[in-house]
Amino acid sequence: MTVVFNVSYFSVYGHRGDRVTMTEMSWLLIGYGSLLRRDDGVGQRIAAEVADWELPGVRSLPRHQLMPELAESLADVDLALFVDASLEGNEVRIEPLSADSEPTVMGHHLTPSSLLGMTQWLYERCPQAWLISIPGQEFGLGEGLSESVEEAMTQVLQQLREWFTAANPLVLDVHSGSLLLPSDLNPPHSVE
Repeated sequence: MTVVFNVSYFSVYGHRGDRVTMTEMSWLLIGYGSLLRRDDGVGQRIAAEVADWELPGVRSLPRHQLMPELAESLADVDLALFVDASLEGNEVRIEPLSADSEPTVMGHHLTPSSLLGMTQWLYERCPQAWLISIPGQEFGLGEGLSESVEEAMTQVLQQLREWFTAANPLVLDVHSGSLLLPSDLNPPHSVE
C-alpha cells in the first residue's frame, strides 16, 4: 500500500500573533472504529499507541465511534486529528476538515465535521482539524489487521511522532489548510 501524505505548507500563530512551534500547540488525536471488524480498528490502534507515548501537549483517545461527549475535549485544543479506516481508495489520505454549519442532532453516530460543528455550536470555538483515512482491506469479524493496513499504520505512526515532537514552526496555507512540516516543502509525496 502506498502511504500518501497529501499536505501543504502552513504556519500556526498563537493568540497574540506570535509564531509558535508544534510542541507549543495542544493536540487531540481521536482514532475510531471497531476493533472487532479487523481493519476498521486501525484508528483505535493508532490512538492507543500515541497515548502510550505520553507526549506533552498531545492527548490521544481511542474510541469505538464518535460521540457528542468528545466536543468538550475538542474545544480545549488547538489542533485535532481524526484517524479512521476507509472503504475507498488505496492510499492513506490526510485531508483538512471544517465544522458543519448546521447544528447536529444529538445522536450516537457523528462524522468528524459534524462533531466539529457541535463543538463550535456548544463552545463557540473548535480546533483546526484533519482526517487521516487509511484504506482497509478486511472488514469482516476478527481482531487482527491486514498486512497492508499494518504497514500503513507503522508509517502513519512514524509521521505522527515527527509532527508531535517537531520544534519547527508550521505555516498555514489558507487555500488548502493541509498539514506539512517545513522539512517536507517538496510537492506532496508518496512513501512506499
